Amino acid sequence: MKRLIAHRPSKKFMETAYTAQSWAPTERNGWIIKFSIYNDDYIMLVFTSRYTGQTVIREFVSENDAVDFINLVIELDAVDYHEF
Repeated sequence: MKRLIAHRPSKKFMETAYTAQSWAPTERNGWIIKFSIYNDDYIMLVFTSRYTGQTVIREFVSENDAVDFINLVIELDAVDYHEF
């Protein structure tokens, strides 16, 4: 049986975790959306399909780009898998 080795989290992960502000997830058209802001400059969006479990994670600097991506995703059918 292969033993798992615990690794230390990366410096970038730790910086992101300590500076992130997150809000409760919301659901639109079968997509569960989690919003986070970290380092006061970056927007992180996590989308998960309620039906397939497909998860998409994206990072944005521009709020307009983030909104455009949200609108793109929620227009897609959450029952199908999608290539991004």
